Amino acid sequence: MSEKNHTSRLSAYKNAGVGVGELRRKRAEQSVALRKQARDEQLLKRRALSPEAKDEELPVEKLPTPAEIVKGLKSSDVAVMTSSARAARRVLSREQNPPITIMVTAGVIAPLVAALERDDCHDLQFEAAWALTNIASGTHDHTMAVIEGGAIPKLVGLLARGGSVGEQSAWALGNIAGDGPGPRDAVLAAGALPALLPSMAPSAPAAQLRTAVWTYSNFCRNKNPLVNFELVAPALPFVSELLELNDTDVLADACWAISYLTDGPNDRIEEVQLTPHLLQRVVKLLDHKSPGVKTPALRAAGNMLTGSDEQTDRCLDAGCISYLLNLLSCGKSSLVKEAAWAASNILAGTQAQIQRAIDQGILPKLIYVLAHEDAKCQKEAAWAITNLCLGGNPAQLDALMTAGFLEPYCALLGAGDPRALAVVLDGLTNLLQAAEKYGQVEPLCIRLEEIGALDKIEGLQTHENEQVYKKTLHILDTYFAENEDENAVPVQNNEEYQFGTNQPNNINF
Repeated sequence: MSEKNHTSRLSAYKNAGVGVGELRRKRAEQSVALRKQARDEQLLKRRALSPEAKDEELPVEKLPTPAEIVKGLKSSDVAVMTSSARAARRVLSREQNPPITIMVTAGVIAPLVAALERDDCHDLQFEAAWALTNIASGTHDHTMAVIEGGAIPKLVGLLARGGSVGEQSAWALGNIAGDGPGPRDAVLAAGALPALLPSMAPSAPAAQLRTAVWTYSNFCRNKNPLVNFELVAPALPFVSELLELNDTDVLADACWAISYLTDGPNDRIEEVQLTPHLLQRVVKLLDHKSPGVKTPALRAAGNMLTGSDEQTDRCLDAGCISYLLNLLSCGKSSLVKEAAWAASNILAGTQAQIQRAIDQGILPKLIYVLAHEDAKCQKEAAWAITNLCLGGNPAQLDALMTAGFLEPYCALLGAGDPRALAVVLDGLTNLLQAAEKYGQVEPLCIRLEEIGALDKIEGLQTHENEQVYKKTLHILDTYFAENEDENAVPVQNNEEYQFGTNQPNNINF
């Protein structure tokens, strides 16, 4: 393996002395899968169903046609307009396949947006906001039609008034913002956050509060570009207070919002962490009974662990390691994977941070994941071990060897995922380099041969992935080229190979 390739690989880690800019591992390589998982856990958009739609499909044949609805919305009679807006809402609230395109094509958006201005009839405004909410819950084209129809500033105005119309307007704006960075930014530019903040007070009515926090989470969502942090930061003190509530929906959406805000540059992590009590409350939620809360709380904590050493220390001081230990053995694959990823970022930190994790018992948990969990969890645990192999001090490497990681770690050399193979090969390279430094390559190589790892490494010489192939050749050429030498007789001391000072025949670092 060339020096250039080795330097490139090191840039994926955070360790003192590596000297690279992006030190801890972010989520770029898994961003698509994670966004899909996030959609499963928390919908980007939500349709507001009519009460009568919960039991059975609406009797569509008894409703006016789209053309009749549009005509009624354009009437000068407020009662007719309200009835037509209600009909539009009912048609668009069907549980299955609402005819959004048909209604948009019929021209319903313009009169619905105009109805938002009728301060003389709150019922009309409410029904119009509800219908627009459901149109914006559709495709990108549907959402853009609502935006181009001029709905955003009118919905923001109604949001500021509060009440049932304000809540419905918040829902509509949340659907619009959830469509992507452009719609999100248009909503925020219209002053939506200041209008939303009163609804995010812990004392707000429960239904209103849930809608408001979900809407705020969509204000924070999406990348390319990230949200203008200054436009959403004023809500952070509110979010911190909400993390003390017992409402599972509020807690989940508040944590999702934090996870979006911390999935970016360190200056954003800093602002979040310095919000009074917020970090401690997020970490505490790692032990919440609901997986729906633990998942975004873990994502948020994990993001913060990718930050600077000081930001990582704050997470450790808040007690996150003990919660991660529980999550690593919780039995829910998605949480185990996220917890192992978070642990990998701790073990990519300073040696003091690595030691804190070791002292609290993280190594047996990671080794169990390596041996017993699914492939995605194993890969994240392997990252954690690889980071330790790169940045650990002598005593820490000794602790890793003593914990018995080598066999389950090397078992991943039979994995089908080239990225998992590369991670393990990097870890073995780092470990062999450390052994070489202290004259103990030979016993480590013998141990690798005893557990069948050498056979697996040799089998990767013909791997189709160029990275895997090069890393394999580097290990074989550098450390096993003279394995056939009959003079290379191992020292027989009946001890497991260790990096440590507690055995007389072991390495003194």
